[in-house]
Amino acid sequence: MDFASRNLRHASLLRIASLSASPAAKVDRGNANLDRLASECPSQSENLTQSSGPVKGYSWTAQIPMSVRELQVLLALCRAAPLVENMESAEKLLSQLCPYLIESHCQRITPSPFLSSIQPSPWECLTSSLSEAILCLGLRFPRLHEDTRMAMDRYIDNVLSFSAVEFQDSELLNFASTVTSFLGFLETVATYIYFWTSNEQLSLIARVKQILSNTFPISVEATFSTIRNSHDRHLRAWKRYSRHYAAHGKPLGSMLLQRGFMKLLLSTTSTMLVTDPTTLQNNDILDILMSSDDVGKTGIKLNEEEEDRFTVQALAEIATEEVALIEDGADYLQLGTAWQQHLAFSVKAFALASYCNCVILSGSAGNRELLMKWLDTTIQDPIQMADETLAGVTLKVMAIVSQRDPALASSLSRTLPRFIVRNSPSQVIVKVAAQCLAFVLKFLSQDVIITTLYTLGNVLSSGVPERALQGGSLRDRLLPYDQQTTGSAISLALNSDEEKLHVYASVIEAIVGVAKTCKDEKIIALAQSILTQKTGKVNPTVDTQIVIRVASLALVANTTEFKSILKLYSKLGSDAIVNDDTNMLSAILAAREYISKNIEPDSPLLEVYLTDLLECIVAKGDVQENEPKRQSDLELAARDISQYLSPLVLLFTSHNLESIGSMSVEIQSICRDAWYNCVVHGFSRKTVLARKYDTELRIIAKISPPLIADTRTTLLESDMELNTVLRRGMNVPNTIEHKKRLIELLPEHAKDIGSLSYPKVIFLETAFLLESLRASCGNCSEVLSYFVDPLLKAGDTAGCMMTIANEVTRIYLDKARAGMHPEFSAAMVGKQLVKVFTKCCHRVEKVHAVAISCAERIIGAIPSALCQQSSLYAMLELLTLMWCSCLDEDIDEYSWRSTMTSVRGGVTIELSDSYPLRRRILKAFHTNSRKWVLHVLNMAPMDIKGLLQTYLSEYDDDNSFGHISLGRSFALTIGSEVPASDQRLASLDSLDGATAASDFMKQYTTRQGYRHADPAPEHEEEWLRFMQIGRPGQIVGEDEETIAVLENIQRRAAANKFVAIAEQRDVLRRAAALLCRSKKNSHAIVAYLVSIPFTIFTKQSIKLGISLWMGIINEKPGVQSRILAEVAQHWEETVRKKIGLFSDKILAPDAFSMKMEYAPSDKEVLMRQLRDALNLITPHQKILYMLSSHFHACRLGNPHIIKIFQRIVRVSMAGLKDATGHPLARETRLQLIIFGLQVLLFSSSSNTMSHTLQYKLKDQILSGALSWFSNAPSWTFGGNRLQLRSELQAMIEIMNLLMQMSPKPNEAESTYAKALRPRQDLVCMLLENEHARLMTWLYPLDNGRKNTNYAFRSPADNSIAILLQTAWLETPRLAIQLTKRFQSPRLTANVRNLLLRYPEQVVDTPEAIQLILGGGIPPDISFQLKYLLYWAPVDPITATTYFLPSYSNNAFILQYAMRSLESHSVDTTFFYVPQIVQALRWDELGYVECFILETAKFSQLFAHQIIWNMKANAYKDEEALVPDEVKPKLDVAMERLISSFSPMDKSFYEREFNFFGEVTSISGKLRPYIKKSKAEKKQKIDEELRKIKVDVGVYVPSNPDGVVIGIDRKSGRPLQSHAKAPFMATFRIKRTKKGDVDSQEENLRREQQNAPAAEPTNEMWLSAIFKVGDDVRQDMLVLQIISAFRSIYNSVGLDVYVFPYRVLATAPGCGVIDLIPKSISRDMLGREAINGLYDYFTTKYGGEDSIKFQEARNNFVKSMAAYSVISYLLQLKDRHNGNIMIDDAGHIIHIDFGFCFDIAPGGITFERAPFKLTSEMIAVMGGSQESQPYHWFEELCVKAFLACRPYADKLAACVKVMSASGLPCFKPDTIQNFKDRLVLDKNEKEAADFMRSLVKKSYSSYSTKGYDQFQLLTNGIPY
Repeated sequence: MDFASRNLRHASLLRIASLSASPAAKVDRGNANLDRLASECPSQSENLTQSSGPVKGYSWTAQIPMSVRELQVLLALCRAAPLVENMESAEKLLSQLCPYLIESHCQRITPSPFLSSIQPSPWECLTSSLSEAILCLGLRFPRLHEDTRMAMDRYIDNVLSFSAVEFQDSELLNFASTVTSFLGFLETVATYIYFWTSNEQLSLIARVKQILSNTFPISVEATFSTIRNSHDRHLRAWKRYSRHYAAHGKPLGSMLLQRGFMKLLLSTTSTMLVTDPTTLQNNDILDILMSSDDVGKTGIKLNEEEEDRFTVQALAEIATEEVALIEDGADYLQLGTAWQQHLAFSVKAFALASYCNCVILSGSAGNRELLMKWLDTTIQDPIQMADETLAGVTLKVMAIVSQRDPALASSLSRTLPRFIVRNSPSQVIVKVAAQCLAFVLKFLSQDVIITTLYTLGNVLSSGVPERALQGGSLRDRLLPYDQQTTGSAISLALNSDEEKLHVYASVIEAIVGVAKTCKDEKIIALAQSILTQKTGKVNPTVDTQIVIRVASLALVANTTEFKSILKLYSKLGSDAIVNDDTNMLSAILAAREYISKNIEPDSPLLEVYLTDLLECIVAKGDVQENEPKRQSDLELAARDISQYLSPLVLLFTSHNLESIGSMSVEIQSICRDAWYNCVVHGFSRKTVLARKYDTELRIIAKISPPLIADTRTTLLESDMELNTVLRRGMNVPNTIEHKKRLIELLPEHAKDIGSLSYPKVIFLETAFLLESLRASCGNCSEVLSYFVDPLLKAGDTAGCMMTIANEVTRIYLDKARAGMHPEFSAAMVGKQLVKVFTKCCHRVEKVHAVAISCAERIIGAIPSALCQQSSLYAMLELLTLMWCSCLDEDIDEYSWRSTMTSVRGGVTIELSDSYPLRRRILKAFHTNSRKWVLHVLNMAPMDIKGLLQTYLSEYDDDNSFGHISLGRSFALTIGSEVPASDQRLASLDSLDGATAASDFMKQYTTRQGYRHADPAPEHEEEWLRFMQIGRPGQIVGEDEETIAVLENIQRRAAANKFVAIAEQRDVLRRAAALLCRSKKNSHAIVAYLVSIPFTIFTKQSIKLGISLWMGIINEKPGVQSRILAEVAQHWEETVRKKIGLFSDKILAPDAFSMKMEYAPSDKEVLMRQLRDALNLITPHQKILYMLSSHFHACRLGNPHIIKIFQRIVRVSMAGLKDATGHPLARETRLQLIIFGLQVLLFSSSSNTMSHTLQYKLKDQILSGALSWFSNAPSWTFGGNRLQLRSELQAMIEIMNLLMQMSPKPNEAESTYAKALRPRQDLVCMLLENEHARLMTWLYPLDNGRKNTNYAFRSPADNSIAILLQTAWLETPRLAIQLTKRFQSPRLTANVRNLLLRYPEQVVDTPEAIQLILGGGIPPDISFQLKYLLYWAPVDPITATTYFLPSYSNNAFILQYAMRSLESHSVDTTFFYVPQIVQALRWDELGYVECFILETAKFSQLFAHQIIWNMKANAYKDEEALVPDEVKPKLDVAMERLISSFSPMDKSFYEREFNFFGEVTSISGKLRPYIKKSKAEKKQKIDEELRKIKVDVGVYVPSNPDGVVIGIDRKSGRPLQSHAKAPFMATFRIKRTKKGDVDSQEENLRREQQNAPAAEPTNEMWLSAIFKVGDDVRQDMLVLQIISAFRSIYNSVGLDVYVFPYRVLATAPGCGVIDLIPKSISRDMLGREAINGLYDYFTTKYGGEDSIKFQEARNNFVKSMAAYSVISYLLQLKDRHNGNIMIDDAGHIIHIDFGFCFDIAPGGITFERAPFKLTSEMIAVMGGSQESQPYHWFEELCVKAFLACRPYADKLAACVKVMSASGLPCFKPDTIQNFKDRLVLDKNEKEAADFMRSLVKKSYSSYSTKGYDQFQLLTNGIPY
């Protein structure tokens, strides 16, 4: 076996042992491997228990030679020991290793040339490894501690007995092996000394000392002297070992043993000081002591017990003896070799350090004066101080001892500088001296530190330092430290320039070392200043030294000082280039490279440094435009640039910086400018400079960002023309030269290049250089990013860039085809394809087209790139992502995801908001993907199909459509293709429809068998936990075992404990597998397989259950009936328990019954509501789909199964009467009706049911169908168009099924059929109406409505009247809802008559009240009113209207209104405080006052709002001069309310109103300043704000949900007003966060852990305007109605945006108005010289292709639609640009509602358009009526209008109650005009068309522009 093989085997053994013992290895496998390794070593365990004693020091076993193989195995076992975690393995290993250790000192080893690889010698390595392994086991396992200690003792005993025996010359080899073995033992024991206790350590040292105290050292010296001088061939191996030891500074001899002994002594004393062994292992004890501020507190255990003092004293005596021994032999050492001297000095160093520890541990045990004497002697001896080890220890010990001796510290602060200067020590010693000096200076004043630095700096001040530094003498240095003089200067006599330079270098090193060690910014800055000021003052060599050493100082400096150093380097570098100073250039390069290597990756200095390097490159050669430049100047600038390339490369490679693109935008921009400047100065692709620095440029190019960022939104034209770097040197000669270079690179574009401007030429030249270099490094995909810019889509520049892209791809492919570098392997090319494929799906079509071309070339040249999992998976995932992105149009209407990510494919794509563009990109990518994959499939069919099978095996069922995805479908299609390489099949003319799919699926199935042989290893423990059922060790049968696990999960699920879906899947799959392979049918397992999913009842659990049920039915048909029976039973249980679809917990949303908020629209809230509803309904939907499918599959089979389906239908139809009426439940309910009709139809045709039962079942189905229409008509919820289409199709199918069940024209109708005919007709009529309504919602612009394949008709009044009685008999609620579906006065009158006749039947229906009463008490009302005492309550606003005079204060009505208000929570009624206060006008009987007083007891915030509203409505005018008629009532109610407060509530009231009074009083104090400047006003406001005290719990009145915790005392801002003093102030408030609605799994998990739901809070700044003298009640009313509109939109899940900001009137003419955060008014944009909204959007968000612009545009469209409808309905006027805001996200927000309803500014109706829709708004929305955003705007307008119509009465009620308040907006016909605008007489289709006409009218209106012009002329408001 050769040497390499031996080494390989040794390395393999080490690796095997490590892996076998590692925690990752399984216990059984790991033990087996360790046992196999151990079997290579013969067992010698008896030697540990039986002592046969050595014969003449030798063990008999040890005399058997050990082979190299055994030695290597033994070393491998030792390597594994620290990794062993199993006690049994550790015990075995210890018993294996201990005998070897005991005999290792005399172990014979078979001679072999391969022993040379075991260094430094086999015996030292063997003993060291064994000792370390055994000690590790003993430390890790306390049970093995005693055996470990005993093994160590046995080894020492053997060596001790061995050392006492006299040896003959023939036994030299055995003696030498013992010595080296003992050396290894000492080294290891010193490292692991903490294994022993303090007493054991002392005993150990005593025994080692005994070994070294006999004649043993003399024998050692004699032995190795003989070996070195002998020529005996038997000693050749030992002569080689001896030379090896000597070569490594460890000559074999007694001194080496003494060194090991002293190291052991130092470790022992150190463990007594430092308690943490890890700290001690990784650091020197003296460094640890110096790192502590107080030596006595370094985790140090200073024991004062007698026993400990004795131990320390004993150790100190040993150290004393060793120092004395070395000093006594000093003369002898001078004659020895350098390495012998070094060993001796190392021994002394360890002894001194040990004695220092003893002095610290116990002052009485160690003699401090003696220690100082030794140190003084040592430091005076130049020979000893020349040794780096001894000198370092001496200086450190001196520093440590001086810590508690101020006099000594002061003396050292002067002595150490002299030592540094006079002794000319090495740089290593200088560093230590500087460290010690800094340590000493820490205990002295800062003045001393500064003086010391200046003292050292003075040495550099003159070329003759011995004259510059006088004071002190050589004798002073030789005196004891307590006798030295106090001079601060240094004098020295230097004999040569070389000595001077050495001194200067030492001084520089000392200054840097002191500053770095002090870690004080001021000291570092001072040291830096001292050194940098000396540059150019001494000589060039000193300058270079300063430059190099200051680099290390820079890394610990602050940012400012760091920048100043970099600035110095830049200046010196430029000067050096001009002066051709190569030494300085080398020094600067070394300094920069040092910084590049050592700067911390997370340091803020790294970005500063990188920026400086790049900016220096950019700054070189900076000349003015058109300034001529000589060739020499260009070369000089190029050389100047080149000096920064190497540091840049080193910075990138040392810190593994992958891309500058991940850094700040500023750095990326500078990097691009640096590339431009390089090209300007000759670093072009084919120039000499580029070839010279090719390596550096490649590395820099590899991580540089492209010249055009992928996220770039500005135009390239402006960058080219305005970038100063691109214009640099723009003169005729340079332009000609660069065009020549570019033509040389792109010869086919010579004509185009001739017409290009200079900046474009430089840009293209730079792009070619950068991207070609990047391509040669293995990345060709970045060039595709350039085509993001619009300028590169067409034109001459685009053509050149396209050629550059092709050339870059060619360079890359040439490298890849060569196959010489790992960066161009197939795997790496595959990763490049991933990036290219991602660009193929880019939102910019030009990028997409170029990427397709690039991918075509790569796959054509290197087909194997597509055989990589990364590239093929990325392609498939991108197909899925693009398909999903197109599907979003139908799943979440009007919302779009800009970014989609696939973790599996490792791809992220950014998408356009244009769905037609998405479909085009998908089609092109799909077509090309098929072509590419088929091309590669013909070459490597098995590999491609294998990857496709693996892809299909791994799935993620979190997709919206489960496992359906285009990528998976594509994979299956390709897998079915016949490859051209299969010549037999390919040669057939026709396969008659057959494909290779069968073979593909066969292979797939086979692979699945072995890939999932163990389906769920991650839950193995959960499974095994229940295998022990009976007595311990008794394993029950597999069925019982499975049932036990299933029962446990069932029990946990029933207790609402969390069961993860992964656990469900694993356990249920195993149970299903067991059931399928079992010969008997386990009914218990079947029951659990059905009950567990139903008990958990989530979408995932039911989906899993259905998959398993159907699988079992198909695999084992015998259990079909059992499974269906279980499903039917649990389905019936969900109906009985009202779960899921049959739940009454989630109701149809009613905007006026929910809490309304003054907050911006929040899409996330809608999405949470959507998810909650779907999670409730989806399980039943999936089960129903399964039942319907299986019914059609088995309906001609077992008749008993049909009976199961019939029962399911009967039970379900009964449950539908009380099922949820949520709009999202409509689809499932319709599908359930279809299922019922299908079962009925089959039952009637197959005669499996009697006619009577058929009649009953049909009757139940029709009742179930009608139950949906008993709810109020509803639209959908959310934007899922697919669901809406499904609902429409379901309605058509129901009507078709009903038609099938009707008798044919020639058939007589049965009695039963006649009885059911009216109900069937009613169902059909309602379905037609619902279909028509939903068609209008689905196609609001009428496109698509005409394409329906079902003819609908509007029912006549007679038809409705005929069916009314049928509806009433079904349920009165259904009859009431007919009036909301059909605009028929006759129908309404007939329904009212029925209500008057039978009021007791509708007391549970609040809507009936409005039909009975109307707007007052009709004359035909009498006995019906008594039912109001127990009638279901109405919503708060409707209840408030019952206090109006039209209801004549009827006691029944007032009590009903009172009960209705009380039935709602305070949160809900809080919103209607203004209306409740107005109701006091007519509160003759005190009901309203009573409600206010009672509610105030529950909510102080409600009480405060009532009080503020009462104050605001007490007067009619703003000056509070004209009292309102209601004022007396308000005063009385307010007094009673305040007097009802408890003491705590009264205190809160006073705190709040005092706080607010102080804030509003500022306005009054500001009035004298009205005519003064804004600055004076602001100063006054800030002055008053500083006086305000923020009391506990106070709040801004407009924000009662946020507590004020602070005020920005400088936020005061006066607002414009001629006679009033409004102002703005900012407050710090704390609010309780509105937490997300937790998912069911999260709730279950929290319940299981008994963890309460947290209520997080957040703090924010709130700015508010405080007005005095302005009536804001009208704004308050309009914003209240806007908030109601917000709730209406939310109730249908309509994704539009409004922001009803908060306004509160607090007194007559006073109010608080919240500012809209992060927004700007449109007129302010005009004042900022923005041409229009479109320009603002492109400036702020980027071009139309940018994601930010499209997101902002989408937000603009949603807000425009909502506010357009609101503006029309409320007739908001005065809509000039000052009253329109734009927020940061792009939403448009209307403010200032002084003119609404029936009033306009000046009474002149300038604004005749329904709402404001200007050309600039249309420009933002696509610019034309054909654009997608404008279509969305129109559709959203129509839907928002349709959503408002059902709430016309409630919206009118909000206004009606306020009509008596005296607000100017109210006229006699205001309410009626408002209702008329909702065109309630029209049906939904007509209303939609009406809204479209309003949009069209607004689009073409000229009055809007006329009003804007009027505002510009009159008020200066731009537009």
